[in-house]
Amino acid sequence: MAQASELEDKVILEKLRGLSSERKQEVLDFLEFLELREKSKGWLEFDEWAFNLAKERGFDHLTEEDVARIVSDFREGR
Repeated sequence: MAQASELEDKVILEKLRGLSSERKQEVLDFLEFLELREKSKGWLEFDEWAFNLAKERGFDHLTEEDVARIVSDFREGR
């Protein structure tokens, strides 16, 4: 399997080397887009997990302001 991956990398690099600077920049932009999309997917999974946890624990009705107030009160020892 590793050999197939190395071969794919070589093919990609060969094709990349044949592109103009402008096209290389487009490829880079696309790669950055794909990377961001993967990160976004992780954020969405975390958000879904956090929402489900809040629902299970019965505090899904709290707003961000409520949470900030609770944390502030806790830090001040109230």
